[in-house]
Amino acid sequence: MLPDTERTINAEPILDVRNLRTHFFTDRGVVKAVDGVSFQLYPGETVGVVGESGCGKSMTAASIMRLVSHPGRIVGGEILFMGEDLVRKSEREMRRLRGNQLAMIFQDPLTTLNPVLKVGRQITESIRVHAGDDREDGGFFGWLRRLLDPSGRISRKEAWDRAVDLLRQVGIPAPDERMRAYPHEMSGGMRQRVMIAIALACNPVLLLADEPTTALDVTIQAQILELMQDIKEKRGTSILLITHDFGVVSEFCDRVIVMYAGKIVEQAPLDELLDNPRHPYTQGLLASIPRLGDKSHKVRPIKGIVPELHDLPPGCSFSTRCPLADEYCGRVEPELEEIAPGHLVACHKVDATAAGAKGA
Repeated sequence: MLPDTERTINAEPILDVRNLRTHFFTDRGVVKAVDGVSFQLYPGETVGVVGESGCGKSMTAASIMRLVSHPGRIVGGEILFMGEDLVRKSEREMRRLRGNQLAMIFQDPLTTLNPVLKVGRQITESIRVHAGDDREDGGFFGWLRRLLDPSGRISRKEAWDRAVDLLRQVGIPAPDERMRAYPHEMSGGMRQRVMIAIALACNPVLLLADEPTTALDVTIQAQILELMQDIKEKRGTSILLITHDFGVVSEFCDRVIVMYAGKIVEQAPLDELLDNPRHPYTQGLLASIPRLGDKSHKVRPIKGIVPELHDLPPGCSFSTRCPLADEYCGRVEPELEEIAPGHLVACHKVDATAAGAKGA
């Protein structure tokens, strides 16, 4: 892992998202689910994206994977993955990238895994498709290409053996037996491990993890996070972690992005953000977390609710809930500006928040 200063000078980002905008066109109006999001992710780095439900975290990940469904679409911006813009790629090109160099762990493995296919079939299918199996490219010319150059193919036995080894790597006992199980025959923790095994099948350089520990008990959650940390250290995989849990972020991430109403409102290295949060929304999130053993800490919830994304207030979207907001905040949208090395904040009251950071 490179320190921030060395990273900026010596490394190119694996992922460079520039002014990404993903909108949904509905009968109620245009829902700006992702509205001008920009950030970078560097080799071997883990970046956490946090915020309340509906702030645009998962839709940012779906946009990177190009998995935005109708009536939504990416309407602007660039997603540079290893220097190539994913927005401009065809669906066929994206299929070759997904599960290969670019992989995703989805929030709910029970609904993501195919309930009528055994686990082994689902893992081996991913391996064979991305290793050049005949299902990757149909038709006469695809058959002729493989006949002339069969070197990219992998046998079913090789795929099976690799899948068993993957299950063993992610800590599933009796992997041969589990390969023959259906998803509903496994626990939530095991299903999540299967999802991680599928995501790792082709050694991706970038892993997007969307709430990978949601609905798991604390013990299993710790095991999953430990597994992901081990993957990061052994494979050098870059990870974008989508979560609402600051406890997970504090244990796992190098940098943190805070989103609200489809925008980034604060971005900083982990320690800087936890010690010196400067956006009122970030301060509110941290103040609403109970602190074990600290009887002097009073939990303070954020007042109000997240505004409807098809009917956002003018100016700062957080102004209707912010204790510091004034007339100017409700009229002029703040820019995301750097207030310290690597620490960016979008707030007109950033000077006034310095005192609040101490008590957050």
